[in-house]
Amino acid sequence: MESNTGFDRLNFTILFSILLHLTILLGVGFSVSSPPKNSAPANLDITLVKQKTELEPDDADYLAQANNEGGGETDEKSPTPTPIKPLIKPNNRDVSKTKQTQAPKARIQPTPTKTIEKPKKLITQQQAERKVASSEEIVKKAQRQVQATPQLKPILSASELMSKVRNDISLREQQLDLAAKSASKRPKKRVLSSRTKEFSAAAYHEAWRKKVERIGTMNYPQEAKQKGINGSLILAVDINPDGSVSPDGITLIRSSGHKLLDDAAIKIVRLASPYAPIPDNVLKNFDLVTITRTWKFETDNGLFSR
Repeated sequence: MESNTGFDRLNFTILFSILLHLTILLGVGFSVSSPPKNSAPANLDITLVKQKTELEPDDADYLAQANNEGGGETDEKSPTPTPIKPLIKPNNRDVSKTKQTQAPKARIQPTPTKTIEKPKKLITQQQAERKVASSEEIVKKAQRQVQATPQLKPILSASELMSKVRNDISLREQQLDLAAKSASKRPKKRVLSSRTKEFSAAAYHEAWRKKVERIGTMNYPQEAKQKGINGSLILAVDINPDGSVSPDGITLIRSSGHKLLDDAAIKIVRLASPYAPIPDNVLKNFDLVTITRTWKFETDNGLFSR
């Protein structure tokens, strides 16, 4: 009986001890959001004034660093300034817990500004040439306009007109003098043709014709015969008094259309020279005689003139 009572007391004592410890542990605690024990200071409305006066206002609207009686431009009161809330220094324990709960903020680095360069405009070779060509056309157009613009002749006075007329007359006289001198140096020619009627001149002309026809028939160009080339031409032949023909004494007045026949006619006239000397009654007061004839080449009849 006594043993059971001692055991119950032990159990009761252990239970009471556990409950006491639980009460102490659970009864004492800490709260993060518990209000501070110290009282907050009173709020003050403070404003700043730019002007200072010696008079102290009786009923001040705000507190400032100096007295200011009036100083506004209107009768209305300025808006009530926002009161400055006092900063409450939190407990160190609360700050440490707050730092642990808050995630570290990423540091934002400023983005470097890039200078945007304007793209350079490139000119291709084709565009350059086109510009050059357009500039040249503008210059040419301006030159044409200048040339097309009629130029006004200056009005000359009477003395200037007389001087100009004298100069023109003097120039013409010089030209005529030179022409006369050159004409005096040229040989005087007597022209004989198939229409000559004087007996002595016509006889000399006929003899000359027959000799050229005979030499021409004997030296007829073979190539013209083989190809059957026919044609007619006109020659003017200068004959000196002794019957010779100078190197530049044969002139082709009209071509036959075939160089072969033209060259053959000139060659035949030179082969037939020298001719008979020109009689005085034919030459008269001239320096030489010029005979102009039409010559025909025919493969069947040879060379002849009518």
